[in-house]
Amino acid sequence: MSDKKIRIGIVGYGNLGRGVELAVGQNEDMELVGVFTRRSPEQLTLVTGAKKYRVEDASAMQGEIDVMILCGGSATDLAVQGPQFAAQFNTVDSFDTHAKIPEYFSAMDKTARESGKVAAISVGWDPGLFSIN
Repeated sequence: MSDKKIRIGIVGYGNLGRGVELAVGQNEDMELVGVFTRRSPEQLTLVTGAKKYRVEDASAMQGEIDVMILCGGSATDLAVQGPQFAAQFNTVDSFDTHAKIPEYFSAMDKTARESGKVAAISVGWDPGLFSIN
């Protein structure tokens, strides 16, 4: 077995981003490279002490991150950020605007195929009433 760890980046540091930060820390085969934020990085206090970056700086780190976990909101953030990041990184997100999933899938699939990346969408929806059904 390889000692190489999966290098993770997180985009967004709300409740989901904080949860992902803690989850990555519980997996020996992963390492958190950094958290990317639209806010001033100095405003963030990360639980793990990982590095903080402006979201605009992510593209410069393409060779340093294996998977970018997108923790923005489905209503406005992911529709824009998803394809943007799928053009540069393998991505995982939790897009959950159910009526727009086919449209979002098409955009992500096209971008990921063109860039030779993998984009896993709608992973780990909130355990709400509709998701349980």
